[in-house]
Amino acid sequence: MKLAVISLQSKSSEMLVEASKKYFDQVDSIDLKQIEVIVKDKAEVIYEGKPLQHYDCVYCRGSSKYVLLLRSITEILYDESYMPLKPESFTIGHDKFLTQLGLQKQKVDMPRTYLAATTDKAKEIIARIHYPAIIKLPSGTHGKGVMFADSRDSASSILDTLEIFKQAYIIQEFVDTDGTDVRVFVVGNKVVASMRRKAAKGDKRSNLHSGGQAESLTLDYSTEQLAIKSSKAINADVSGVDILQGASPLVIEVNTSPGLQGITTATKVDVADKIAKFLHKKTSEFSSSKKKTHYSDILKEINKPSGSKEIITNLDMKLGKIRLDSTITKMTGFSPEDEVAIVVDKGKIIIEKHK
Repeated sequence: MKLAVISLQSKSSEMLVEASKKYFDQVDSIDLKQIEVIVKDKAEVIYEGKPLQHYDCVYCRGSSKYVLLLRSITEILYDESYMPLKPESFTIGHDKFLTQLGLQKQKVDMPRTYLAATTDKAKEIIARIHYPAIIKLPSGTHGKGVMFADSRDSASSILDTLEIFKQAYIIQEFVDTDGTDVRVFVVGNKVVASMRRKAAKGDKRSNLHSGGQAESLTLDYSTEQLAIKSSKAINADVSGVDILQGASPLVIEVNTSPGLQGITTATKVDVADKIAKFLHKKTSEFSSSKKKTHYSDILKEINKPSGSKEIITNLDMKLGKIRLDSTITKMTGFSPEDEVAIVVDKGKIIIEKHK
């Protein structure tokens, strides 16, 4: 089986590529910046001037700057290869407010959050909230674009500064955890590693890229399940979930391209290997399920003993009439002389020989 890791080729991506060589026959590291997408008669992913070859598994990673490209790649390749991130995962995961909406739909607890499209509207919000508060840009990463306001005047000054970026504002209630949070690494339906991060002195951001420190942490069952639920909320099989541990845990972010170095060093868990092993397992399952839907396999089923057979396909509809493929007609055993009984309900058609 072949794996492509499409990324900005960071150290974390390099770790993943090396770990995957134990499980896949071919592992290619592909530079996201060298990819283009062409849409004409069909949509194609082009890498270094040529159509991207077929891979059994494609794992895309990248920053918010490349969200549109990441989503386009996965939209085009999603039906042909196993991908741990669905197309919408990039749009949701790289936008802090869309992440909050996804979490809310799954009834995941989080700090109270506001979204304002303009500076004037944001200033109306900061006039009625309690302090301190956090002000964020939707697309910030590694703690960038996250600011702490201890008063209304401070918040107003921050908004005036951020206005230059021409982005919406996220305003969030501040939960005091003494500058700490928890990063949980979710792979599939499991938590494979977790660490507690502590902000550098004088900083409120616990991100390791901002100078924070980390130590290994063992989570209780309910917090693990909260992290897994949060990952599923953005349709990600692999993610890093950030949680504030207070009176009750609150999720503040779900990352689609989490770094591996910090959590590997802090926990001594080979997270890259955990991901690679999971990708191999899911790719094998995807390949097996895909084979079962091929018509060549369906034809082999026709002469087997009677019994219902399920086929996933699209409908051919012309002039309001539904036409079934000849293979399906053959499987029914119907002939033009047969009388049939048809039961119709919304979303369902049952056709049986009339007895």
